[in-house]
Amino acid sequence: MWLGYLVLATRALGAHRTRSLLTISSIMIGAFTIVFMMSLAEGGLETLVRGIEEIGGARLVLVTPKEPERAAAKKDSYPKGITRADRAQILAALPHVAGHTAYASLGKRDIVADTGETARADLVAADAHFLDAYRMDLARGRPFSDEEDLAHAGVCVVGPALKKSLWSGEAVGRKLTVGGFRCRVIGEIAPAARFGVSFGFDWQNLLVVPAEAMAAVEPATRTSLAFLVKTDDPRSNDVVKRIVNAILESRHHHIDDFTIFDFSGIMGQFRAIFLIMQVVVGFIAAIALVVGGVGIMNMMLVSVSERVREIGIRKALGASPGDIGAQFLCEALLLSALGGALGVGLGAVAAMGASALLRGAVETWAGGVSTGAAAVALCVSVGIGALFGFFPARRASRLVVVEALRR
Repeated sequence: MWLGYLVLATRALGAHRTRSLLTISSIMIGAFTIVFMMSLAEGGLETLVRGIEEIGGARLVLVTPKEPERAAAKKDSYPKGITRADRAQILAALPHVAGHTAYASLGKRDIVADTGETARADLVAADAHFLDAYRMDLARGRPFSDEEDLAHAGVCVVGPALKKSLWSGEAVGRKLTVGGFRCRVIGEIAPAARFGVSFGFDWQNLLVVPAEAMAAVEPATRTSLAFLVKTDDPRSNDVVKRIVNAILESRHHHIDDFTIFDFSGIMGQFRAIFLIMQVVVGFIAAIALVVGGVGIMNMMLVSVSERVREIGIRKALGASPGDIGAQFLCEALLLSALGGALGVGLGAVAAMGASALLRGAVETWAGGVSTGAAAVALCVSVGIGALFGFFPARRASRLVVVEALRR
């Protein structure tokens, strides 16, 4: 039965090709927008999340120093900042630790090479675990050790962009100066693209020096050190936070001069924000679909008024009101389904094209076609056709045979 309705609907729409194509295009635009925009949003989220997950993601707990809000007058009663002794006591008490590091991001600095070349890069004063904690591989050379850090050794590791700015060949073995600190390069960091992920420094354009050695030149380095802990499971973060908070409060005389960031909660908030963005994008695109639905209803009402005599003849030959209504509803569904399918197809092609272009600029781009968005766009398109096609179909089914034949 429905196959017969589909054949009749195809013939009726084919008789008014231009009008049908214009109506289909309005649905197509809405479906295209949903698939294209939501695919890009989903790709952006996946790219950012993948970059954070590479270094631990939800398993990260970051402790940073801050100005105290209460009992500030007591802050001189103990060594300020998160000291080496603080970290040692925390690590001795902490379970579930998979990695850790202490570092201070000291901002952009002017760096002078032994060749006289100058460059500007992010200066990071860190302990020997920094590269491992942030999963920075070395292209050449080696990282500095705990012994070199404690001995205030004049050694350093350079990022790929800084190395390229200062030397045409290998950087290992060369020397450079930053402020009052002079060091010998012992390692070159391999390029690692982490789009949109920042922990206070540029992944490519940075200079990593031993924290103790830098503190001898700039004493404020010690009070700027942040402490990063990587747990073995996000479910362990609460335990780690409670222990860290208890130890630091005890050692710092219950002065709140530190902040603890739990990335398991931050990642959840991050995903929630992107979900809201996707909902907003979907809502905007849905407006285009509603406009297309109004176009379908308008076209079907015109079609009913033009085919009153045809409806009267069919009823006179025995067609029931349900048959008439089903035929016109099938026409509306066919319009919306064709528009939705074309929009989904074009949106998928556009999303793949945009992802290919973005991958050329950002090699870690994880974008593609959102199958969820495609399914939603197609279902909503058909639903719009059924919703806005119901009233014209109902009007056609209620026409009286005698009055219809008189027209």
